Amino acid sequence: NTEGKPIIDLSANVGVSSPSKYLDLLDAAGWAEVTTVSRRAAGLSPLEMAQDLASKPDNDWQDLMFGPALMQNYALSVKGGGKYSTYYNSVGYTNQDGVMKGTNYQRYTLQSKQDFKKGIFQAGTNVVLTYDQSNPLYSVIRGGMVGHTLQAIPTWEQYDENRTGGYGGLYGDVVNLTHPLGMVDDNLMKRYSDNVKIFANAYVSVELMKGLKYKLNLTPDFQFYRYNSYEGLFDFGLAKHDITAVTEQQTRTRNILVENLLTFDRTFGDHKVSALVGYTYQDSRYRYMQGSGQGMPTGITEIDAASQGLAVSGNSSRSVLTSILGRAFYSYKNRYLLTATIRRDGSSKFGSNYRYGNFPSVSVGWNIAEEDFVKNSVSWLDQLKLRGGYGVLGNQEIDNYQYVSVVTTGINYPDGKSGLIQGAFPKTFANPDIKWEETAMTNVGIDFMALRNRLTLTADWYVKNTKDILLNVPIPISTGGANDPIRNAGKIRNQGFEFNLGWNESLNKDLSYGVSFLGTYNKNEVVEMGAESQVITGGTIHGGTYTSRTLAGYPIGGFWLIPTDGYFNSTEEVQAHQKDGVLIQPSAEPGDIRFKDTNNDGTINDEDRVYCGSPFPKFTYSINGNITYKNVDFSIGFQGVTGNKIYNAEAVGKRIRSLRDSKGITQEYLAEKFGAKTETIRKYENGESHIPSDRLALLAKILDTSADNILYGDQQENDMKQLIEKFDRLEKSFKSLEKIIIEKSL
Repeated sequence: NTEGKPIIDLSANVGVSSPSKYLDLLDAAGWAEVTTVSRRAAGLSPLEMAQDLASKPDNDWQDLMFGPALMQNYALSVKGGGKYSTYYNSVGYTNQDGVMKGTNYQRYTLQSKQDFKKGIFQAGTNVVLTYDQSNPLYSVIRGGMVGHTLQAIPTWEQYDENRTGGYGGLYGDVVNLTHPLGMVDDNLMKRYSDNVKIFANAYVSVELMKGLKYKLNLTPDFQFYRYNSYEGLFDFGLAKHDITAVTEQQTRTRNILVENLLTFDRTFGDHKVSALVGYTYQDSRYRYMQGSGQGMPTGITEIDAASQGLAVSGNSSRSVLTSILGRAFYSYKNRYLLTATIRRDGSSKFGSNYRYGNFPSVSVGWNIAEEDFVKNSVSWLDQLKLRGGYGVLGNQEIDNYQYVSVVTTGINYPDGKSGLIQGAFPKTFANPDIKWEETAMTNVGIDFMALRNRLTLTADWYVKNTKDILLNVPIPISTGGANDPIRNAGKIRNQGFEFNLGWNESLNKDLSYGVSFLGTYNKNEVVEMGAESQVITGGTIHGGTYTSRTLAGYPIGGFWLIPTDGYFNSTEEVQAHQKDGVLIQPSAEPGDIRFKDTNNDGTINDEDRVYCGSPFPKFTYSINGNITYKNVDFSIGFQGVTGNKIYNAEAVGKRIRSLRDSKGITQEYLAEKFGAKTETIRKYENGESHIPSDRLALLAKILDTSADNILYGDQQENDMKQLIEKFDRLEKSFKSLEKIIIEKSL
């Protein structure tokens, strides 16, 4: 009850956040020793920055860049009302520093909510204004600000007044990095964003007659976003910036939703009837603009002050969604339930011939626990309901204007007389025949409660068939298009079973507990593609090689890889791997991986790929428990998945690169430790030898990557043991290298 004096609430929260863990990095002496050992093994002289340590700093860049951060949150609200109206007004302020130096987030909020009701008339408004601003991380460098901080060399000077910008510089044969302290100096690299959001809702409701109401709902939503980035003059040694530059981006979003709803709700004895009809209109608009320039006077960040490199770009888009909808519900004594709905949606994202879609649904229920023969004979049963339904949903979530070609201007064509003719060209491919994606779902379920509501069970069996799927279908580059066009491609079926089993009990007025087990089994299968032989590839890794295929009879994005058969121990084994006198892997050398010629054509290529598993879990589950004592509660939960595969494409190259980049280790040193060729290490780092095979999993495991995130394909256990034995020397060598690094980190 809000009648009477206003109620005022004030809350204030202040806290401190800190990094939960710091990594154990090498100090100056440890870094110098490791880099010197690795470079000497490669026949190189020690780094200049690793010598004469007495005259150099020993910086812990984590301590310099990370630390405790203050959090503040304040809110003030006033609520009240009278006989026919209520109100709620509030203001709020949040200020949170980041645990990394130079980062901050602030938010201001203002809300005003009013409601009025008298007789058959009801109206209300709700307006929320939000303004936030932040100093985001510098993200245009490899590894971002965090990565550069972790890679920063301990002997790197913090400051140097003789260098442009005033910060220390790297020198010698070291990895090129941006100075961590320079990244958070607003005079050198300033980044900020601000965002204004306006959300409003207004409604009017009139009861035309008993049980019959009309409601008009208007919901406008606006957003104005701006991002500005400035880079001044600096000299970090290997990284230099000798001209000022500024970039500013602005986006504006407007979304308006209008709903007209007519509802009817009456009860006639044992019969309950409700119905709804309505019309909705949603208009979404987006505009983007960007400007940039270079050569401003130091300290000036306006684009107009730029002397060169002026550039502007921008675009806009609009989409409209209209819907006519209806719903009817009937129940008799709350035993027999029937619901039917229909909606007709029209989307501007499709061409005029396929703009509209019809989506019906129907569901029935039988509340067995309400039957007299159950009520009078089964006292321990609280609820037992059987239900089933069928419905169709539409999907239009694609970019705007995919049904028309976008014309690109500024296309030049030689005129044959040493001149150019300017023109325009429809650079992107379009599909005027795309239409609504439809998902039809059938489900049968049960709701069960017993023993005074302590034992509960909800279970559903379902079949979900999706057709006319909206997909980007790859096309050859030779077609000249700049994109893969959208099309309605094929059918997909998901079927399975899900349940939620729980037990909740109150032991006394102060103590209660509960446990639950949730599980979902799902099978995903592509029933058919757009064309009988169509295959969509994906999961691209280094060099543009794909790892997954989507084709009829298999799950979406299933892994298709080339199986392996150990590795070549000698030149004789390379020569023996042949068909009809022709080497199957003619460029192989001892130590290289041996691949299986699964189609027996004498060549290793994409035709040798075999299905190795699905990325989708077969079973998803969670186990939860809770205990409540008075006003104190404790909860615990476990969740997991099983039956899926994950392809770790970065396992080898990333592992090697991360060690080298952060510790100054050379390719030559790794090659010596591995007993391999430097060229082999280079290929792994650059992704040139990342053939999509099940063998990658084993090497990734040896290089200390979690086995839970690796896809083993069809490698049998005995073969796996054999490979591990053969690679034992490689594993021990790598562990020896890691041991050196770890010891120098302590």
